[in-house]
Amino acid sequence: MGDLIGQMLNYLLELPEKALSGDMFAIMVSLIIIYSLVYIFVKSAKVLKNLLKKLVLFLIIALAVYIFVMDFVFKVLTYGLTPDIVVFGFTGLLCGLFALLVAFLKMGSALKKRSTEKRKLKMDAQLNQQPSSTSYGQNNIPPVTASAQQVPFQSPYIPQQITNFAKDNSIGMVIIYLIVAEFGIFSSNTIAAVNEDTGFAFFLIFMLAAFIFIKLTYNNYKTGIKHLLVAFFLGYSLSLILGYFWGGISPDVLFSKAYFATDALVALISGLSLSLFMSGKG
Repeated sequence: MGDLIGQMLNYLLELPEKALSGDMFAIMVSLIIIYSLVYIFVKSAKVLKNLLKKLVLFLIIALAVYIFVMDFVFKVLTYGLTPDIVVFGFTGLLCGLFALLVAFLKMGSALKKRSTEKRKLKMDAQLNQQPSSTSYGQNNIPPVTASAQQVPFQSPYIPQQITNFAKDNSIGMVIIYLIVAEFGIFSSNTIAAVNEDTGFAFFLIFMLAAFIFIKLTYNNYKTGIKHLLVAFFLGYSLSLILGYFWGGISPDVLFSKAYFATDALVALISGLSLSLFMSGKG
């Protein structure tokens, strides 16, 4: 147990170096840690917290897509347009571009909401400075309140079906986040666990943390558990498929205990982390 704790502490200390070297898992963990630290300081500022969350999502998706595209181009130049590269490469590319578009729109929505909140606070301050007897302006016309000016961020060019699909807590976006995160892991310089036992222990600790995270962030615990189970089975299946076709891992390894010492486990944990992190209500 002491060795496991020591390995985890060493990994945390090496996170900046691994992130700078292009390790997608280290990059994602670093950004989530940064988000968590900043969240503590802006806990009372709900709108700012939401903006920060969308910004972190956009950065993670952008980095994952960039790393994947570089690996995709490398595979095409090295091996040519083989069936595996065409099918999985373009599938990953489409999912990545869609996720990037959604993340960009959500960040724009959060920025607009932040701007609206600032206007509301400014108008509230102006209203508080007025005498209480003058609740109406000239000609008995009631003043326009800030809440009446709040307009949700919507685009007339995006169908309602896609808008509903793109909600953070929808199963559709959970799947998209899984695909993008796992493609990013298999395309980066990820370092897996040193052995099967360490990887298995890390997986158990992660699952325990996931249950605690759901308890703290989801309004409905059963809904959170359902999302976790769906994400786990889909993520595990994707880690096997992408591990073989994109990561070049042998099926004998993927379907054995050695799975816990491969990039496939890192991809699974990364996909689950991203999907739960963005689907949580906290």
